[in-house]
Amino acid sequence: MNELPQTEDWLDKQLREEAPYIDDSGFTGRVMKQLPRRHSLRTQRAIIILTATIVSVVIAYFGSGEGWFVREALVRAATLPPLTVFGFVIACGLLLIVGGLWAALTRIRDPIA
Repeated sequence: MNELPQTEDWLDKQLREEAPYIDDSGFTGRVMKQLPRRHSLRTQRAIIILTATIVSVVIAYFGSGEGWFVREALVRAATLPPLTVFGFVIACGLLLIVGGLWAALTRIRDPIA
């Protein structure tokens, strides 16, 4: 049996090469000009998402007692021994390195474009 390549680019290339051009005397162009333009919803979507995010943050802030837990966490972090803080920084750095390597290696195996 013949094995087909696994990428869609191969199929797209084959379809483009195999499709003969049919002259329509500019009919397709005229129809495309008469169609209504697609409205770009990117700006509207961004405004909605930003507004929802701000509202959510404000609700969470006031719902949590105006962030008292953040102040409490900072006070506790300030009283930690230096060796514990150093260990935490090293652990976070290693976690970031491993995450970056994982992202790089998975992108090599599965390229986006």
